[in-house]
Formats: sequence, C-alpha cells, structure tokens
Amino acid sequence: MQGRYCRAVLYRFMEELKKTELNNASEQAPRETHNPDKEFAPKTKNRIFFILGVACCLAVLFAFYKFQNFGRFITQGDYEYYRELDENYGKYNEILRMIGEDPIATSQPGEIDDAKLKELVASIGDPYAEYFTAEEYKEFEKHYKGDYVGIGVGVLDEEGKVIIKNVVEGGPADEAGIKPEDVIISVDGTKPKDSTDAVNMITGESGVEVSLVIERNGEELEFKMNRTKIENESVTYSELTPGSGIGYIKITSFIDDTAKDFKLAVRDLKNMGCDKFIVDLRDNGGGLTEESIEIADYLLPACKIMTEVKKDGTETVHNSKASSADLNFVVLTNMNTASASEILAGALQDNDACLIIGEKTFGKGVTQITRRFRDGSAVKLTTTEYFRPSGETVNEIGITPDIEATDDKAIDVAVEELNK
Repeated sequence: MQGRYCRAVLYRFMEELKKTELNNASEQAPRETHNPDKEFAPKTKNRIFFILGVACCLAVLFAFYKFQNFGRFITQGDYEYYRELDENYGKYNEILRMIGEDPIATSQPGEIDDAKLKELVASIGDPYAEYFTAEEYKEFEKHYKGDYVGIGVGVLDEEGKVIIKNVVEGGPADEAGIKPEDVIISVDGTKPKDSTDAVNMITGESGVEVSLVIERNGEELEFKMNRTKIENESVTYSELTPGSGIGYIKITSFIDDTAKDFKLAVRDLKNMGCDKFIVDLRDNGGGLTEESIEIADYLLPACKIMTEVKKDGTETVHNSKASSADLNFVVLTNMNTASASEILAGALQDNDACLIIGEKTFGKGVTQITRRFRDGSAVKLTTTEYFRPSGETVNEIGITPDIEATDDKAIDVAVEELNK
C-alpha cells in the first residue's frame, strides 16, 4: 500500500518537473530589464513550491521507511531470493488465494500440514533428511546442548534395531538396571521407528514416568523410571589404571563444548602424570562437525583436515593451524563410529598423527544442515559430502583401522602399541 502511494507521488513529481522545465523554456524570451515578476509567473512559482513540497515529503517517507519500520528496504540478495520464490511458486500461491476468495467454491485445497511435509522429505532418497514439528525440533535441539530431560541413555540404529550404547552413571536408566547393548522394544507401549524417534519418546517433562521394554539375551524386560535433568557429558576421562601413565578419554558424541571439554581432559590427565593417551570414538555416532574439526585442529600441526563439496562442486577446505598438542596417542573405532567421528579419525590417520585401532567405521561421509522456520518447525537435509585429506570418500565406505581388533581386545592392543 505504502509502496504504491510513494510511486504515485514520485510519478506526479516527475510530471510536474517536466512541465516546469517546458514552461521555463517558453518563458525565456529576450528581456530588456530585470523583472522578477515577469520571469517567475504565478503558475511557475506554484509548480516549484509543489516540487519542493513533494521532495520534502519523499524525504520524510524515506526516513519513516528507514528508521521507523514504516516499510523496509531489502538487499539485492533478498530481492533475488523473493524473485526466485515468486517465479517458482507464485502462481500456486495466487491460485490458492483466488480459490479462497471464490464465493461458490464448494471445497478448498488441503493445507500442507506436518504429515504431508514429513512424507515429502522422507521421499527424496536422502536417508538423513528429516522434517521436525515444532515440538520435535525442541527435543532434537536438546541433543546438542549440555543437558536435557530424559533417563540418561545414548542410542544408535543397528540392523533395524534401536540399541542402547551408553548409560549415564547415576541416571534413572542406570539406577533402574538398564545396560549397554539392551535393545529397545517399546517406549510407553509404542515401538520406536528409529533412534531419533526413540529419543523423542524417551525425553520429555521432568518427574514424569516413562516405561521401557527392552530385549536382553532373548528375554524381554520392562523398566519404569522418572525422567530427570541429565548433565550431558560428551567427554569422560580417567587414568586407565593407577600408575600406568596412560590417560583414557571417551568421546560419546560431539555436542556444544565437546572440544573444550576434550582439551580440559588432556590438561587434567597430564597433571595426573599421564603422557600417553587412548582416545575412544567407539559407538560415537557423530554430532556437530565444528566440534570434531576443532579437536582435529588441536591434535594436528598445519595440514588439511577435510574438504566439503556441495552438489554444484563448490569446495570448502578445512585446515589446521600450525600449533598442536603434540601428544602420543591412539584412537579406537568400531562399526558405530560415524559422521563427525570419522572426520576426526580420517584426518588423524591421513596425517600420520596416530594409529587407528579397532573395527572399520560406519561410513557416513555427508554433513547436514538444519533450517528452523518461524513456527518452530525445522527440516534437516544433506548439504555436502566430505572427503579425507587424501581425497578419499568416507560415505558408504568407512575408515579401515591400521590395526584390527574387536571391542573386547581393542584397549589391550592400544596399551601394547603405546608401550612399544
């Protein structure tokens, strides 16, 4: 409305300006003496006053637009975005609007609801793509924060089952008797579709009871416990055995402050007399890429960490700075080491920083971005494929360890290698 009004005023301004120029040109006959009243006839004076008035109005309108939120000026980038949006979807929006105004229409097109958006995103062939309702996204976001309300378990998808991989010491699940490798059958009577669904079902309001049916050694067991606030520690550490001088650091996931906590763990273990380290990435399904890159930067001298490549071929190279922690360490992996964990393991292996011991990793060599919308809902889509410093892909291939060892033997092999 305001935009159309301003354009009308500006058009009138330009028309009057043209008229004034023409009148001035026609009035400039040879003059014998200086006569102001003759030079500026009443019509011309009025037009000049009008032009000056319009100019002042435009200046005031500009000020309102700019400083009082009377309107908004947009950048070229925003303009291009809305232009593309209009070109691609403008006619659909206009048709829906017109149908909505049709006085004799007997039906209206169905709204694009959450269920249809979930179906749309699930149909694109990206196994990591996901649409979240506003409530689901609140719970999803908590996974990458320092604390959440739940029962204190970490879960992974494995061969179509939801497996409990980590149990927080002292949490409701630990006190109830739930153990790593238990298989979740149902949560409050409902079977979870996958690990994300299970987490959304398990987390919730503090103090509210939740019931889990799990399978252990072929037997189904039911556990009931109350949700509580869980301090989500993604880094735990200790001296492996008293007097061994080997520091053991377990990274369960990459969330906010994981890199900071890892550096603190190294510092504390050094103060305890440790000069050799085991970094355990087993059953770490990934998380925030930035945290993984920061740990790689901390452990490596100046070198390439990884390269991200978009669909259009655009590359982003991540390099480490010259300084490094200069540690003597090994890294443990298994078949559940994935995503951000593989970024770290691949960077360390290709730059000869340490030995990788254990099992071949999962092979998730792509990264996702999550876009949150105004109503609180969000969509998670793959944006890049990443490549190791060597140029090799990780996706659907994984990382082969330097020394193969099963989970029950991995720490023994690590100690042997560190003591050589």
